[in-house]
Amino acid sequence: MKQYKKGLLCIMVLSAMSLMAADSKSIYVNTFDDEMGENPNKCSLREAIITAQKNTSFGGCNAGRTGVGLADVIELEAGTYTLTRGELKPESAVTILGKSRKNYQTRSALTDEYPEFEDIQTIIQVKEGDSRVFNTAETRVDLTLTDIALKNGYAKDYGGAVYAGGNFTLVRGAILNSKAVKAGGAIYTIALDVEKEIRINNTRIENNHAPKGSVMAMSCLGNMNDNKPIITISQSSIVHNGQADSLSVLDLCGSNTVGLEANTIAKNTARASDGSIIRAVSSELDRLSSNSVIVLKSNTIVQNNAFSTFYYDSNASKYFSYNIIAYNGTADGKGQSCRYLNNQTPDETLPFTVINNALELSENKCILPAKALEAAKDSAKNLDISGVAFSTLLTDFQQASVYNLYLPLYYPKESASGVSLVNIGANDCSRFDQRGVARNADATLMLNTSLRNSCEIGSVEMLKFNAADVDDLGNISQKEMIADIQAVIDQLKADIAEPARQEYKLANEADLKEAESYLSKLKNNLIYRAIYMNPFAMALPQEINVGSTEERKYKMVNAENYDVDVKTIGIGTELTVDSSGKPQIKGDLSDLVCEWNANLSKILVYRKGGNTTPDQFAYCQYTLKEKTGSKLESSGILKAKFSNIAPIALSDQYGLSTDNNLTVRVNPLENDSDDGDGPVSKLPTDKKLWHKNIDGKDIPIYFENIPSGLNFTAEYSGPCPGVNEKNTCYGGTMEFSAKNNFSQFSYDIVYKVYDSEGAESGTATISLLNGAKDTNSSSSGGGSIGGFGVLALAGLAFFRMRKSYKE
Repeated sequence: MKQYKKGLLCIMVLSAMSLMAADSKSIYVNTFDDEMGENPNKCSLREAIITAQKNTSFGGCNAGRTGVGLADVIELEAGTYTLTRGELKPESAVTILGKSRKNYQTRSALTDEYPEFEDIQTIIQVKEGDSRVFNTAETRVDLTLTDIALKNGYAKDYGGAVYAGGNFTLVRGAILNSKAVKAGGAIYTIALDVEKEIRINNTRIENNHAPKGSVMAMSCLGNMNDNKPIITISQSSIVHNGQADSLSVLDLCGSNTVGLEANTIAKNTARASDGSIIRAVSSELDRLSSNSVIVLKSNTIVQNNAFSTFYYDSNASKYFSYNIIAYNGTADGKGQSCRYLNNQTPDETLPFTVINNALELSENKCILPAKALEAAKDSAKNLDISGVAFSTLLTDFQQASVYNLYLPLYYPKESASGVSLVNIGANDCSRFDQRGVARNADATLMLNTSLRNSCEIGSVEMLKFNAADVDDLGNISQKEMIADIQAVIDQLKADIAEPARQEYKLANEADLKEAESYLSKLKNNLIYRAIYMNPFAMALPQEINVGSTEERKYKMVNAENYDVDVKTIGIGTELTVDSSGKPQIKGDLSDLVCEWNANLSKILVYRKGGNTTPDQFAYCQYTLKEKTGSKLESSGILKAKFSNIAPIALSDQYGLSTDNNLTVRVNPLENDSDDGDGPVSKLPTDKKLWHKNIDGKDIPIYFENIPSGLNFTAEYSGPCPGVNEKNTCYGGTMEFSAKNNFSQFSYDIVYKVYDSEGAESGTATISLLNGAKDTNSSSSGGGSIGGFGVLALAGLAFFRMRKSYKE
């Protein structure tokens, strides 16, 4: 069954949203002009980069992080930064941040939750298109860009936008309209004989051109050894690159490690006579090492125009899985999606793993080693889509839009022909699709195994409405749960009042309203040892088309769109499903209650008698029913275990003085409780609260130490519970008195309490404070409940992370 991720809604997420530490010392750029020291009132991007290198103020920029080895952070605003003085050459490691694309003032058009993910707002462009944007070839420093588009770069030789000699990272960005005269229209990397990484994530690379490697090329040799580039491109769109005279779009050589995952690579162009979209062959001095590794996983590689889409030889180990590599070619019909060197038959011994891909095999559009295809014929068979119309499997090309996070792509279709890219029955595809949507490829339903969600082939997941089986439910401390929700409310109020947090204000106000409402309702709906489960939290939403277009968005799974029906199955050790799909249990209904609480929008699971289930499980069935539209329904099984939450002992202080003859009477239980299981007012009939003696008197208190200077009496006593029965426990009114009437000492007495089922609390301290001169005071012990509790079983939507999708 699917695991219920209790940590997902942890309150500690809130601390991650706190303000950047004061010592972060970002360098803030406040002009779009390309200045170079002439204006002390403005800080340009070029001046900021020089400031980072010098570790001192320059132009209108204040120094950033001046510590040894610290990479500077440069922050840009929304707008276009136009370079008029040539390329930027960082001489120290820098991270440059554009305006965040996450707008917490608006709900996402895709998910209907905060924040909206907007198009790139920060652009760095070359005014006349006569220079690169960045060059680290000589300095070899690390460069990281986030939420930034690079445009109109130009190089007379290598690297139209970026000439990378160090590690280069581009996240949620774009490289557009750049070209190089020799190689690397967007990026050229020089790794020499050490490992250098190019990491690109959630990025659009479009309309770039070079004779070789219109998107990326690299140096192959350095210092008499193979260069060692590490190339990672994920959740990105590589589209409309190259021209009819380009040899390649991605050109690989050296001893490289290449990983392409969950990308759309489409509508790129290379020479019809000998060009390649991905070129991975040794040629003259462009040597591809046999030690190279090329991994393609969950990519959509279609509608490219070239002689070969993937051109390869015997070098490099290759691992292809869950890709669609088809519908590529040339106007003359000679183009192939996969081609071995010089149209030869692939060497059967070359290391090539190819599983669960969609390929045009029978029409010789994709030539792969027969041995590799044969090895995958059973459980990981590749899908031959020869002769299957493109429109049967995929939508038309979707331009960048708010619904696809501004990354052009294709959506998979459910096919009635028997050939489909959807739910192929395997589960080792990429964890997230191109949009960052979790694939949940391991989700199964006991009541309808045919609805198991599994992998799609290609970069985009098709979400289909499904409930979820949850097999690790359990009750948590209700006292901690309430305290944690209150802590969230307090933090939200503080954030709303904080001037520097105003960009989150609308989202925080919505969360606050929901949190306060929920807490008020929860306090009035507490049930002893109840489990509060959000049935919508793990359900998969249904994707629906946006109007009459082929774009897609979620239909949110919530109480507004779905009714919830809950049935009690029973308590037992094993659940099975009969041939009619009805759950059967070896056990009985006992006193189990499974019910939908519309006021809380939660499923409540509890036992009327409040007992635990040490060797058995409680089972419930729930069904989500769509209120309108297609009236879809889906049912899931809940498997729960009830446990005894430890009682709570709290420390107390009392005064000793000559006025009371250094004697006090106390009842420690006045401040102690078993409220983790639930309020005492909700204790089931015949359920006892505290451990009792044979006379039925409460004796839950065990003293770990009683100082030798004290006399002690208790109203009740008897053996402690269970394995601690050799110890004596006490209850009722207790009296402590100093043996010496002239004592000036204070005393600490450490104790704990046992509930009626023998669970023990943490320790607490009774502090007897002597009003006379204290020459030997001692510190009190613990006993208060500390830390944040787990809130996930409450399933509160207002504890969501401030992010749109996985990055």
